[in-house]
Amino acid sequence: MFKLSRRMQLIYDHLLPGKPVWDFCCDHGYLGLNAYESGLFSEVHFVDQVPHIVEQLEARFLAEYFREGAVTQAAFHSRPGEDLRQSVSGTVVITGVGAHTILKIVQTLREKGLLRADRLILGPQRDEQMLSDLLQKTLTNDFTRASEMLSVEERGRNRKLLIFDKIL
Repeated sequence: MFKLSRRMQLIYDHLLPGKPVWDFCCDHGYLGLNAYESGLFSEVHFVDQVPHIVEQLEARFLAEYFREGAVTQAAFHSRPGEDLRQSVSGTVVITGVGAHTILKIVQTLREKGLLRADRLILGPQRDEQMLSDLLQKTLTNDFTRASEMLSVEERGRNRKLLIFDKIL
């Protein structure tokens, strides 16, 4: 495994072991690759709307990370998160994009009945409080905010993370 940034490590530390991990807007896939290599998660899904990002990530995965018979399975999805056609469960991570993009993905998956996650870890580029307030209203019957916003200093900027857990 390679060293994650402080923010990515904080996210990784809040993934739910034994469950699937959905890495939305995955870019280089560092979080998902570390989750796969750890063997602590049943599945890792890499989701990005940019086809060449997903193609390059999948090629890198097959060349450098794939292990025959691994406990963790990997899947690659080249489409906007809101266009997924299968249910998402376990830990859903959406970071590095705007609050409106995160809200659109979460609301659309929920409306389609595909949001079956146990935990949402959300890291908008800005407007964290607005996103938190809207999601607390939108997800009120399904999820609760697990804690106060977590924050980490990254490149001179205070980055915030929102964590919502499924209400049992």
